[in-house]
Amino acid sequence: MCKSKNVKQQTVNQVEAQPEYAFVIQDKNMDDRLNVCLGNVYLKMLVDSGATSNIIDESTWEKLKSSNIKCHSYIPETERKLFSYSSDQPLPIKGAFKCETRIDNRTVYAEFIVIKGNGEPLLGRDTAMKLGVLKIGTNIAAVMDLKQSLRSQYPEVFQGVGKLKTKQISLYIDPKVKPVAQPLRRIPFNLRSPVEEKIKELLEMDIIEEVNGPTPWVNPVVIVPKANSEIRLCLDMRQANQAIIRERYPIPTVDELLQSMNGSMVFSKLDLKWGYHQLELTPESRQITTFAVHNGVYRYKRLIFGVSSASEQYQHEIASALAGIEGVENISDDVIVHAPDSETHNQRLQAVLKRLKECGLTLNPLKCQFSMDRLNFMGILLTQKGIGPTEERVRAVVEAREPQNVSEVRSFLGLVSYSSRFIPQFATLAEPLRRLTRKDSEFVFGTEQKSAFEALKQELGRAGTLAYFDKDAPTRVVADASPVGLGAVLIQSQKGQMVPICYISRSLTDCERRYSQTEKEALALVWACERLHPYVYGRQFDLVTDHKPLESIYGQRSKPCARVERWVLRLQPYNFKVVYVSGKENIADPLSRLLGSTAMRERHLHESDDYVRFVAVSATPRALTTREVEEASEKDPELKEVRKAIESGHFERCMTYAPVASELCVVGFLVLRGTRIVLPKTIQARAVALAHEGHIGIVGTKQHLRTKVWWPGMEKAAEWYCKSCHGCQIVSRPDAPEPSRPLPLPDGPWQDLAIDLLGPLPSKHSILVVADYYSRYYEYEILTTTTTAKVIDCLEDIFSRHGLPLTLKSDNGPQFRSDEFKDFCETNGIKHLKTTPKWAQANGEVERQNASIMKRIKIAHSDGLDWQKELRKYVTVYRGIVHNTTGKSPAELLFKRRMRGKLPDLTSVETDLEVHDHDVEKKGRYKLYADEHRKAEYSDVRVGDQVLLRQDKIDKFTTPFNATPHTVVSKAGNQVIVKSPTGAQYTRNTVFVKKYVERETESNQDSKNVGSGDCAMNAEQQTLPEDTERRVPNVVCNQNTICVKPQREKKLPQRFADFVIG
Repeated sequence: MCKSKNVKQQTVNQVEAQPEYAFVIQDKNMDDRLNVCLGNVYLKMLVDSGATSNIIDESTWEKLKSSNIKCHSYIPETERKLFSYSSDQPLPIKGAFKCETRIDNRTVYAEFIVIKGNGEPLLGRDTAMKLGVLKIGTNIAAVMDLKQSLRSQYPEVFQGVGKLKTKQISLYIDPKVKPVAQPLRRIPFNLRSPVEEKIKELLEMDIIEEVNGPTPWVNPVVIVPKANSEIRLCLDMRQANQAIIRERYPIPTVDELLQSMNGSMVFSKLDLKWGYHQLELTPESRQITTFAVHNGVYRYKRLIFGVSSASEQYQHEIASALAGIEGVENISDDVIVHAPDSETHNQRLQAVLKRLKECGLTLNPLKCQFSMDRLNFMGILLTQKGIGPTEERVRAVVEAREPQNVSEVRSFLGLVSYSSRFIPQFATLAEPLRRLTRKDSEFVFGTEQKSAFEALKQELGRAGTLAYFDKDAPTRVVADASPVGLGAVLIQSQKGQMVPICYISRSLTDCERRYSQTEKEALALVWACERLHPYVYGRQFDLVTDHKPLESIYGQRSKPCARVERWVLRLQPYNFKVVYVSGKENIADPLSRLLGSTAMRERHLHESDDYVRFVAVSATPRALTTREVEEASEKDPELKEVRKAIESGHFERCMTYAPVASELCVVGFLVLRGTRIVLPKTIQARAVALAHEGHIGIVGTKQHLRTKVWWPGMEKAAEWYCKSCHGCQIVSRPDAPEPSRPLPLPDGPWQDLAIDLLGPLPSKHSILVVADYYSRYYEYEILTTTTTAKVIDCLEDIFSRHGLPLTLKSDNGPQFRSDEFKDFCETNGIKHLKTTPKWAQANGEVERQNASIMKRIKIAHSDGLDWQKELRKYVTVYRGIVHNTTGKSPAELLFKRRMRGKLPDLTSVETDLEVHDHDVEKKGRYKLYADEHRKAEYSDVRVGDQVLLRQDKIDKFTTPFNATPHTVVSKAGNQVIVKSPTGAQYTRNTVFVKKYVERETESNQDSKNVGSGDCAMNAEQQTLPEDTERRVPNVVCNQNTICVKPQREKKLPQRFADFVIG
């Protein structure tokens, strides 16, 4: 049945419409008409060797429709013109259709033009040649003679399964992987005979061998039936591949091969028989290919399909074997020989067969094709004019039925995607179908999806030929963007005509769809250049757009926004000129168009607005009225008992109210305590929420409640509500900092170092500071650039004077996180320690030095002096004076000598033991003072706790803490790692986190606040549970170390022996 749809389509491959002609050039010996099967309907047609199109008149078309012809009809392009012989007036075109066209056993998928009026059905030149009923320029007998000549000249190449003579292939086995002998998979009885025959054949061809002895590796056999009732023997190598170390060799892409075929007119395709089996394995590599069948254990002597490294190794060896022969390309076992003429082609073909003979490789004569003007290769039709989709792929898409589920939609998209290079607007057309494959998307194959499904079939059915890329031809990249997609086409000027090379397109992400239109257009140019990088890099080309502002944005004096500025930088490697063409003339404009998306986005926005409005209304507490409280009190069972108790004076069943019984009274259904209303359970939570409205503090909330209402446990409920208030938690003061943890003094000088970069300064300089934790001695270098290489160069200079340290502590700057810096530390045996992000105190020694350096630089700048000279003066004095923590000068501790300064010095050198004692004493005092001053206490944050994370201040409305609670996943000392609900992890000091108090449900609060019928104390007299006893900070300088110092024997230095010391 004819699926006729007269839908007018817009195409992008019509760069310049070419006239077509319909006239007859007939051989006098040829029959006038042929019986042609069109879509299962037979029709007598006249072969027209001069016609460029197949033509059906209007009356014949009606007869075909009445006969239920299977076809795909459409309206052709308006630019298309069809002329008859000796006429300058185009024929009136009514429509067109595509269908299977068959003569005898030859079938092609062809287009037929329907013209108005009556006429003879004509079979055009191209279709007649494909069907084999018209031969022009190709001597079939000559081709057959060539094939026979080659087979007689190189008989070894066309016989049996060859073996590469030049080398054996090694499979590199990882010795760490333990061999696995997998159990035998039983072969069905009806397949055992074919398996035995296949084993026998492989043994005779020396492809496999029997195994005797231990078999650490055994792989299961997989039997694959073939179309000719034979079988293919395969191995399941999944376990073995875990031990095979894969080699890496670049396999050429189809685009790379097609570029080299520009200008070729004659093609041959050679198929290496049993490709992988022509490469012999080394004896050491054969054991891993062992397999077992019902009649024995065998192993392969040749490379087999299924080995993880087989494709790279095979490509490498075949490419090496054919290297040096011009016009020869291969992907795996398919070898293409191409040339601009038959003579050159035959010479190259002879060279290939000679090389194969020398290497011991053989061909499968049944699959080889010689001296062809068109050829199917890797799913693409190669012709003299260019490339196109193969008829098999077009037929599979056009005849595909409508998908019934998501899996079938994916299958259809995968089928069409392989030929997407021939469909100008593929990404745009496929968007409605791709939307069905997204997660949580409901499968509804509606009108939009049906239209996209039919449009894809139409576009592929009418796909034309794309030209081969010519690296010397003038090139243009035409790009365009719409609200939902990007599109581009690569075109070249070849032989005076602009021809398309390839089409590309893609959909925009949700984030990209929110860009402004100018940003989308700018992104289209960047994406098109990077997507077409192999074609345009290293050459001059025009970048065509229909968006006028891009001429300025990508100009030399442009100052775009940050995002576009990054795109400008990405385009700097390309040599292009931006050319503006109006949208009407831009052939890429239809690539990015898609209807129906605006309504969908608006619907989502309305749904989001409704949801947000619902949440806001639900979260806002409503005011309480006396009427509402009275109605709730009437229904509340607890207050019923209270009213009875007030009347009888017996409070045994409501003991929580007994302490205030003298203050209670009943007015209607309301229970009052003095002038305050006793609230029922159902509205207690609302009352607390109203009292806390405006986020008043705990005291203010309690005072607000006390003046109006009361219930047992009210104050505890109010305090808990305020503590668990989300808004209050994210703006309240952080938890108390943990007590400081002084680092112990290293065992010696220049063992533990700290490093940091100070700057950049207004002078564009930065300062690299390296401080020694033991001596407090520091080195600095003034830098003009802060690259990793420069930092490493400075460190090598410093280490050449002082030696290599054991550890090097730094912050998380990019220079210290790079692989280059990591390699530098590993090479020199240095342990690199990184501090907690956003916690500069963790690298306090070097930070303190930075502060001192900045103070001197500011003083020099204020006094109008050279800050670099003044900094050297300060460092000279600092290194020679006594440090207040160690009691000795940095230079003395590092070099074991005092630096000579401008003042005389007669003091003796003290021992290192005094340094340790002095350090412990000072640090203990500093710690005690700091902890008391900061009111430090150890954090009670534990793994699994919910905490709030301090955030950077952006403006005055920024809350100190992020509103989203995070989960503690790890804690080491005062460093914690927290995880956000989105899965992101952050490492911080405990000062940056605060324990999150989560509000319990109303039922849990009620169970805590009020007992059902038990006696309880007066809520006014109840005290809140005491907090967990806080631990006393563990002061390093304890009583023993501070108060009891070790006694030493003091002696007068020998140089003072002649003096009387008073």
